[in-house]
Amino acid sequence: MQERRRRRRRRRVWPWALLVAIALLLLWYRREAPLVLGTFNIRTFPDKKTDPEEVAAAIAELNADAFAVQEIREPARLFAVLDRANALTGRRYGAALTASCRGNSKGRLHVGVVYDAARLELKEHRPLSEGEKCPLGQAPASLTSLRTARGRTLALVSVHFDSGGKPERWARRKQQWQWLSSILPRLREEFGGEVVVAGDFNTTGYLEAEDEERRFIDGMVEREGLQLPTGVLGCTEYWRPKSKVRRWEASLLDHFLGGKDLSFGTPEVLGMCAALGCAVQTAEPAKLPTVSDHCPVRITLR
Repeated sequence: MQERRRRRRRRRVWPWALLVAIALLLLWYRREAPLVLGTFNIRTFPDKKTDPEEVAAAIAELNADAFAVQEIREPARLFAVLDRANALTGRRYGAALTASCRGNSKGRLHVGVVYDAARLELKEHRPLSEGEKCPLGQAPASLTSLRTARGRTLALVSVHFDSGGKPERWARRKQQWQWLSSILPRLREEFGGEVVVAGDFNTTGYLEAEDEERRFIDGMVEREGLQLPTGVLGCTEYWRPKSKVRRWEASLLDHFLGGKDLSFGTPEVLGMCAALGCAVQTAEPAKLPTVSDHCPVRITLR
């Protein structure tokens, strides 16, 4: 008798267990794919030697759902390159750009975000610093709010900190880090925590473990409950020191920054940085004059 009761109970439980398993399986298949993010400083685009076809190929290799860009001098030329990248990838790239609060004799540069309109809807775009001259302690920066078809909202901030290894240049970047860290809590509250900062932080000396700038950045990131997943990369840029010896050295300047609650994948540097393994070069890297001195960087956001 007891055995019959146990068999009846098992028969009643089994359909419910099967339904739960099917529901979990459906949730698994319907789970949204991670977002692929990138950052790419396309040096003073377009420069005299810039090859638009090679830039389009670099964007196609990056193949990100959205990526931050810096140093865009002629937005119309960028849109033409994006059209070519679309043909190479099947994506539908658009861009939201802001005139930078930094310029040169050839005009204002732009920062912003390129996004795949086939996957992401543009909700908002605004500068975080503006004017023909950056306010004291601020850097060129813009925020782009994007939403997936399933309602996930991401705020991607593109930044371009001051360059240079001299103490006064580092002092300016230090102020810019402090400014950025001061506005992030408000942005995270506004966008529900899904805020990622990407761009050219010009972290000169970051590859040296005891460098003053690196110690400051690592300490600030830890204190503010942030993470800098790109800190493990070998390089993101090549430059030539002022020396009689012909040599091009690698630097780590481009980063992703976000809260510790965000789930990033492993960052990946592409282009000439990957091809050359971040090693010192005695000849100018082939892609440096025709694409950029910076390399595209990619990461997934789960």
